[in-house]
Amino acid sequence: MHHSPYLDKRDFSGGNDSLWTFKVPVSTGIAALDAVLYGIAREYAGNKDPKVLRELLSTAILAARADISPHDLDVMNRTLAEMLEADTMFSPYRHVRKICVFGSARIAEGEPAYGTARAFGRLAAENGYMVITGGGPGIMQAANEGAGAERSFGLNITLPYEQQANPVVAATERLVNFYYFYVRKLNFVKESDALVACPGGFGTMDELFESVTLMQTGKATIYPIVLLDSPGRTFWANWSRFIREELLDSGLISPSDMNFLFMTKSPEEAIAHINRFYSRFHSYRYSGEKIVLRLLEPLSENALRCLEREFAPLIKEGGMEITAALPEEANEPLIADLPRLVFTINRGDYGMLRRLIDAVNNV
Repeated sequence: MHHSPYLDKRDFSGGNDSLWTFKVPVSTGIAALDAVLYGIAREYAGNKDPKVLRELLSTAILAARADISPHDLDVMNRTLAEMLEADTMFSPYRHVRKICVFGSARIAEGEPAYGTARAFGRLAAENGYMVITGGGPGIMQAANEGAGAERSFGLNITLPYEQQANPVVAATERLVNFYYFYVRKLNFVKESDALVACPGGFGTMDELFESVTLMQTGKATIYPIVLLDSPGRTFWANWSRFIREELLDSGLISPSDMNFLFMTKSPEEAIAHINRFYSRFHSYRYSGEKIVLRLLEPLSENALRCLEREFAPLIKEGGMEITAALPEEANEPLIADLPRLVFTINRGDYGMLRRLIDAVNNV
């Protein structure tokens, strides 16, 4: 697969921070200290925004002076340190698309699911992707084996039992051992361009449901989610039946939410589904009330009008148009030449937005 240039700056929310109302502290409340932090920020921010560094320093000072426990402060400190280690590890590979593979640590080599995961990892690497797993044994090791050490990442979790880093990633520089599950899961979501879920237990269910929820609510950029089983097995078929009968039929989720999920027993179908998602569509971001879909090739006028009619419920006002990069995208020069599909979006039905991306790729 041809991978178009991506950015050093990956925003897993698609630039959706216009809805963020929480205010980051910009002052410690001590004028003399603020002046010192201002000077430190200007001197040591490097190519980053000094304002952000000043806010980080102010937050740290406020945390130290707040009426919280030492443990609370330690949690903040560990969280930031883990985020820094993971971001530093991923930084050299920002331009490469990555697929996250979830699955049980308890599935042994020789079981069908193990072979399926290994076959998928191999296909992912052959198609130009890197593979992110939880770094442990079972399905995680199988996917890393298939991809090979040079195209694998491991986001391991330190547990008092069961999980040690698998031998594929253990000796590489692409392994992080997390203490906190939530920081680990954040990195799964923000660093991935697709998700493949193999059979697994509570951990796999947790990771899958959180990923779907973030997309369903617009908190994370939409990408392909594949439920990968093995021939003759019914793990995801039974799971899907529960979702349809107990959630969908009860009105607890919307019919369009099912658009997020693609179920298969074939590693070849799984990788083809992911490749198809990025065949014309590149990425998207928000610009105020508008959504901007970046495309690898333009749409014809006829195709544009067909999409406009089919997805009218997604359009808040006006219509769809093909444009050049918007001024708000000036900080993304590597993809400035890509055509844009732009419209004012009626937020809420992100499952329909997922279907629009498929339609953009198929017209």
